Amino acid sequence: MPIPTLIPPHFTAKLRSTGFRGLVVVNACDRRRTIEELVELVGEDCLLVAEKGLRSGLCREEVSLAAFEKVLGGEFKAAIVSTGGLLRPNVVAGVAETVKGGGFLAIVAPPLGEWDPGPPGARGFYRRYLLASFKSCRAHYWVEVCGEELRVVSKRLELPDKQSRAEASEGFKSKVGVPRSILSKALTLSQARALEVGGKFLKSPARTLFIKGDRGRGKSYVAGLILALAVYWHAIGRAVVVGPTPLSVSSLMRGLLEGLKDLGLEGRFRVVRGSEGYVVRVTGPWFRISYEEPGSAEPAPLVVIDEAAAVGVSRVRRLSWRGGKIVVSTTIHGYEGSGRTFARLLPQMLPKPLVEVEMEDPIRYPPGDPLEEWVYRTFLLKAEPPPQPNSLDDVEYKVVDPLEDDWKLLEAVYGILVQAHYRNMPDDLLGIMDSPHHHIHALLASGVPVAVADVVDESWEGDKAARIAVERLKLMAGEAAEGLRSYRVSRIAVHPQLQRRGLGSRLLRSIEEWARKRGADIVLTMFSRHDVIEFWVRNGYTPYYVSPRYNKVTGEKNIAMGKALNWKAKNALDAASTAMLHKLLLAGSSVYRDLAAEKMVLLVSASAPGAPNLGLTEAQRRIAKLYLEGEVEMEQAMDAILILVVKALSKLRPIPLDGKEAIAVVARVIQGKPLNEVASIIGATVDETQRLVDQATRKLVEAALTLEET
Repeated sequence: MPIPTLIPPHFTAKLRSTGFRGLVVVNACDRRRTIEELVELVGEDCLLVAEKGLRSGLCREEVSLAAFEKVLGGEFKAAIVSTGGLLRPNVVAGVAETVKGGGFLAIVAPPLGEWDPGPPGARGFYRRYLLASFKSCRAHYWVEVCGEELRVVSKRLELPDKQSRAEASEGFKSKVGVPRSILSKALTLSQARALEVGGKFLKSPARTLFIKGDRGRGKSYVAGLILALAVYWHAIGRAVVVGPTPLSVSSLMRGLLEGLKDLGLEGRFRVVRGSEGYVVRVTGPWFRISYEEPGSAEPAPLVVIDEAAAVGVSRVRRLSWRGGKIVVSTTIHGYEGSGRTFARLLPQMLPKPLVEVEMEDPIRYPPGDPLEEWVYRTFLLKAEPPPQPNSLDDVEYKVVDPLEDDWKLLEAVYGILVQAHYRNMPDDLLGIMDSPHHHIHALLASGVPVAVADVVDESWEGDKAARIAVERLKLMAGEAAEGLRSYRVSRIAVHPQLQRRGLGSRLLRSIEEWARKRGADIVLTMFSRHDVIEFWVRNGYTPYYVSPRYNKVTGEKNIAMGKALNWKAKNALDAASTAMLHKLLLAGSSVYRDLAAEKMVLLVSASAPGAPNLGLTEAQRRIAKLYLEGEVEMEQAMDAILILVVKALSKLRPIPLDGKEAIAVVARVIQGKPLNEVASIIGATVDETQRLVDQATRKLVEAALTLEET
């Protein structure tokens, strides 16, 4: 088969001449041969993502489908994804980002009659949806080929008018003294403006520079240029760059190195690369810049956090508040999925004064690119909540069926559902629309969703990978949890304009009744957004598990809570909750020391009570009483105080302290935080904090001693 008939020359020529990118789909009996022909067409400047048997070194970069993230950040004339079955949205959306302007993304799969791109056991919606989406791309060529026979399934080449893109280096003048050599590195007006804002930030008393924008806008590269500018102006001595991996910050490091050279500093710095060849340290006579992993990074005079959504909330908060100046970049929309919620929350938690800049212009291709448009639309990377309904007088509950209900309803549901997570991946959409374990619940007002939830069947007879929360229940409760039928509320969200009206709680009650009718024993949830603990507590859910490790996505510790629907489940839930309570209190100074004290108080207060088997020695008892009498200082009796406070917090419900007292005691006695840190938490002076801690601790010690005597 001659190569031109696989993809017509005019299709690729038009893409090259305009700078736009296209989509090629080939359903082939011989995928290896098809890949070879595609490579011969574009040359070796290509990326191949495929199973091992199809990778033969023809492309510049070749990786497995599972390892596609290793090459993100690279640029290629063409990217080829080949799969014999499941085509993950994450892979498609991620690999598409590597295609240069004028190139194309190619999907090579088995013949149409044999290919199911969905997961095993799927409902079949994703296959129907994905195949229909191919035809919607404004620049696509889709063929099916077996032997010498080729059939065109669909083709379209309707490119938008190419919009002129203002060259940033032409006519843009800095008002804060950013050198022309740095401004000339900007490919777009957005980049030039971000550099100007960055320069102003470096010269101002502002603590935080927040850079946001969609994928492919050059945020990381600009952050690197700003870092180079800080070095040039001697504005820093020590700086730390934080990102998920050295590869993920490679664009930032490239901006740093190119910026230093263009500022005339070549030969005055040393570059250190890691084992995989990526830059991990840049040092000079008056500065040191190093890459550090999120889990081990320490605050510094200047911290640059690249792709903050992947670093996680807890780590961003820790690094920003304990350091000096901080530059934070995050993606709103892109292959990582929607980070809109995270981008909205970040300014609330970052140190003030804060300077914010959004980058809008793509750097690799013109605005209106057909491939970007297709990826964003197909995987709902810019899904938005529907318009607010006029009235909430007539609200109905509905379990949404992707196979039966209108796609517009599903799109509206997803637009609300993405509000519930820091970061939404394209794969999330696949699970929600096609997994047999997922059930979408909604409250509709005049047909418009106002509250939605994704509920997962965690049946012991089902897929083990879906049993996230019930497995933790079994871990904490042991045999008491065996055989319990459970459903997990994976996400629940309310229309952003209709929150705090009880809609989330109303939907939750409907879900609980639905689960009860289906024979469930318990409804569970597991999350890492600690700001929602109060919602679940208010709705009668009991905490039973707090992860000892961070969630890789959010950087927070996962929390599991449940609501029993019968006595058997209640016994298991109470046993698990008491076990969690003991872990929090006894490991509070080590494993859970970094848990916010106010959140720990919430969890302790809502847990099932039960004192651990701890006893005082005679010496400890005597010293504890002397402490109550004012004869010894608190620190002298701390071992006895810890045991007695643990007993009091484990047993007494409600806890006999007000909110600030409880937070202070937990932070100081249970978590072992120094007084100055406790003072910062509760917003008081160190002297005031010491008096408050002493006062609250005395209440608990006295109550615990009374419990022992009775």
